[in-house]
Formats: sequence, structure tokens, C-alpha cells
Amino acid sequence: MSRLLGKVAVVTGGSSGIGLAIGAALAREGAAVVSLARRFPSPALAVRPIAGEVTQVALDVTSEDAVKARFAEIAVKGGALDVLVCSAGIGHFGPLHSAPAADLREMLDVHVYGTFLCAREALRLMQPRRSGHIVAIGSHAAERAFTDCGGYTAAKAAQLGLMRVLAAEARDYDIRATTVMPGATDTPIWDDRPGFDRSKMMKPDDVAGFVVAIIARPAISVEEVVVTPPAGAL
Repeated sequence: MSRLLGKVAVVTGGSSGIGLAIGAALAREGAAVVSLARRFPSPALAVRPIAGEVTQVALDVTSEDAVKARFAEIAVKGGALDVLVCSAGIGHFGPLHSAPAADLREMLDVHVYGTFLCAREALRLMQPRRSGHIVAIGSHAAERAFTDCGGYTAAKAAQLGLMRVLAAEARDYDIRATTVMPGATDTPIWDDRPGFDRSKMMKPDDVAGFVVAIIARPAISVEEVVVTPPAGAL
């Protein structure tokens, strides 16, 4: 299929899990995808993004200077920015009484500050064209309490609040903003959390297909949506 042919898309957190799956799904729809992650070795976008392909470039979403430079580079090399998916994430889990403060700060930095920086730079590129779509991959933990998830829930709830304001402000420029809040999804975030039946979880490709379906329908605006496996909360 080629519903996104001619579009330039950026995906953060693109090295694993949902971000990796979304980058591949966007490319299959014809988009020229720039996938960003700290672990990617490439320090710069060497060539113009290619339709139907994923180009991997390094980025720490918590560095304002790095984010500004990377989006400026994408604007020059890509010519435009049509889609941003903020999927960079990190999780630390455990009871609040023993949670290190540094863990909370790291999650706030990635989920909230990182989303803010990337969404701000994308919005600045999209506003003059009065076109674009910004998607944040949140979590249903933003609206439901789970034990051992205090810091993660705080970060995801703050991200959701940020995206709600972004949606309200972007609407005047015909720019869509969506927060997708998945339930349990079988990604590396569960590797250090035994005791969960990962066979009942959604797969990253399931979430990616849902996200791309929303992006590929410009006549529909979905501002926030919870997506869970059939078993519900696990």
C-alpha cells in the first residue's frame, strides 16, 4: 500500500519495540521515515530521506540543542515534515517507598521533556504549511493506577496533559495531534518484570498498524485513544 507516499515521517524511540514497528509500518505505506534513537550510530542525516525506507539517525530527545539541530537538519534534507511519532520511552518499576528519585527524573525527562522538545520543533515546521500530524505513544497507565508504576504513571499522565494542550493549539493550524495509550504490549520494557503472561499482550506490530491507520486518514481527528489486548489490563 502507498497511503503515505510523498510524506516525510520522524519516529523517536525507533530502535526497538513500538517505535521500531511504527517506523517500518510507515515505510511500508510509502513514507520516507527518519528513525531516531540514542543507540543509533549515525551522527547525522547524510542523505535525503527515501520514500519507502527507514533512515536511522542518532538523537537524545532530552537534549534541547540536539533536538533543535536534528529537526533543522530534517527540514533541510527532507524538504518538509508531515508526521512525528514520539515513541521514545523508558520505564523503572517498583513501590514508591523504595523508588530512587533519579528514576522518576529520568522518566519525566524522556516522556515529558523529550515529547515537548520534539513536538515543539515539529509544530514549528508544520505551522507554516498548515498541515501535519503529531502522535505520542502514551500508556493507559496515564488514566489507571497500577502498583509499582508510580513514576511511570506520573510521566505518562504529564505527557497526556501536554498532548491535550498541543491538540488544542494545533487545531487552529489544521494540524492533528493524537495520544495513543496502549495497554500491555510485548516490548523489552517487560524483560526485567517477570510474572506477566506476555503471550496475552499486544505485539508492537498490532499497535503500529493501529497508529498508521489513524495517520493515513487525514479527514479524521483522533485526539486520544486507549488500545488494549482483548484480555484488558494484565
